[in-house]
Amino acid sequence: TSLTGPDKPQIQGPIEWVRIHNLPDHAYFNHSQHVAVGKVACQECHGEVEKMEVVQQYSPLSMGWCINCHRQTEVQFKGNEYYNSYQQYHDELNAGTRSKVTVEEIGGLECQKCHY
Repeated sequence: TSLTGPDKPQIQGPIEWVRIHNLPDHAYFNHSQHVAVGKVACQECHGEVEKMEVVQQYSPLSMGWCINCHRQTEVQFKGNEYYNSYQQYHDELNAGTRSKVTVEEIGGLECQKCHY
């Protein structure tokens, strides 16, 4: 029986959500910032959940793990309107005076982005 679709009379309520990943209360994580703007695929952090028989935590999701990702991940400017304000980086990339821009360079290590 499929558990999708509000038109199914056998479904009397929402599907039970089982929390797998748990961040400390003082930490904030915005999926939309990473998925919609950063174009990060779910599998990069959560693993191939669609192939897991039992879903389990794939990545440590520690502060160090996040910071390392922000230091290493290159920003994809092309076709991403969110980054229009970073025209200088774009110009430097086009001129060849810069080879890449990391998340760290555009403010991805500011404490208040993740901590209350």
